[in-house]
Amino acid sequence: MKNPARALIVALLLPLPASAEELGRITAFVAGEAKQWFTITMTQGGRQVATASFEQGARLTELRVQGHPGPSFSTRDVFSLDVRYEGPFTPGAVPLSVDVMHVPEGMGGPFWTSRNAGKPAQVDIVELEVWGSYGRLVATFEAELCFRPIISSATDTGNCRAVTGVIETEISVE
Repeated sequence: MKNPARALIVALLLPLPASAEELGRITAFVAGEAKQWFTITMTQGGRQVATASFEQGARLTELRVQGHPGPSFSTRDVFSLDVRYEGPFTPGAVPLSVDVMHVPEGMGGPFWTSRNAGKPAQVDIVELEVWGSYGRLVATFEAELCFRPIISSATDTGNCRAVTGVIETEISVE
């Protein structure tokens, strides 16, 4: 399995793209505060990259959604949700894992993560349609995000905040 924190760090450290186009949005309440992030597609390193993607495999299926505070790439106030399923995705399937992370101030920290939180993150795939190399996702999620001053720190389960939200976005299918 891929490490979502490492993938997020790598994505945030890559050179900034020249332009981005909105794919959709993540709307959530974080500790009771309404927030919104944008999923985008951008040209990076000479290729098109989407921050919302679905990769279905025979052994593992991964759904990755990363939102930015505006319809452009940012390393601050990034929100991500990574979901893994054993085998091909089927409606109603129970995920192997759901990881939710909020990086409000950038890669220097702090981090708010569902990893090792008191209760596991949950996702409900309301709609997932695939047409060749693209598709559409509508999902709801709920998680407890706990504090880490730096990504390699232990999760502080005494310092957590609730998050609930909805994802509505186009997706890249890999």
